[in-house]
Amino acid sequence: MTDSAPALLAADWGTTNFRLFLFGTDGEIIARHTANIGLKNLGVLTFEQALLSVMKEDFARPDLPILLCGMVGSRTGWQEAPYVHCPAGLPEIVAGIVTAPSDKLRAKIVPGLSAEADHKGLLNVMRGEETQIYGLASKVGDSSYVLPGTHCKWAQVENGIVTGFSSYMTGEMFQVLKRHSILGDLMEDDIDDEAAFLLGVDRALEDKSFLSLVFSVRTEGLFGHIQPESLSSYLSGLLIGSEIRAEIGRHGVRPVGLIGDGTLVNLYERALKHTGFTQITRHDGDDASAAGLWAMAQQGKLI
Repeated sequence: MTDSAPALLAADWGTTNFRLFLFGTDGEIIARHTANIGLKNLGVLTFEQALLSVMKEDFARPDLPILLCGMVGSRTGWQEAPYVHCPAGLPEIVAGIVTAPSDKLRAKIVPGLSAEADHKGLLNVMRGEETQIYGLASKVGDSSYVLPGTHCKWAQVENGIVTGFSSYMTGEMFQVLKRHSILGDLMEDDIDDEAAFLLGVDRALEDKSFLSLVFSVRTEGLFGHIQPESLSSYLSGLLIGSEIRAEIGRHGVRPVGLIGDGTLVNLYERALKHTGFTQITRHDGDDASAAGLWAMAQQGKLI
């Protein structure tokens, strides 16, 4: 909490989540708010109407500059903010900030990042995660950052510049395979089974034949080698382990910053430690977003 005067409203506005921050002139957070106005939940509301609907009490400050990051800047968002290509630091990302179309609010939107993939001609993209990364880079310094989620990101930062990153559909693939494939038929009453999870991680590290390994979820269940309640843990281990195997091949085992909270981040931490990543620093995702938004607002002279 701070006693300084309000200076900035900022939000991480994603597909499902919305997190709003009110900053004082000293950069400290005066108030926080979460709301169910992600892009999928707007209904008939416009983006301007949705934002105004949460600007109440402490946040009733339409006079303040507003900075938004996340999917609100996507092609289906309020106003598209084209991707900035890596390598990129704060000056480059801030140069790509766009103005939201609003007669009532002074709102601006942060662009995402794009980067070359390992396969020639292919690209990776992120929106929202870049703000967390810059927030940590401005306070913690350079590192390799892991951001678990529907589409997990592994990013490299040097001298405050995001030099590149990789994307993995790990979270989404888990949900698709569990809910919409034959693999889910044998799963019942899921539990967090450490042994089954780490077995999946180990097998993924030892074997490149990912699609064959994934089918083993079914056969391990059919023959009773893994109990129905533990099959989802095994599948999770296979997916996360495959991701870690690819990253070890690209950059080796190194210190990493793990951004986020909750069960998924706990799983990544367990898998990383199991595979030799001994220097892991955990960072709160909301705090990282807030720090990044403030750093961008300062760099862009919005405050």
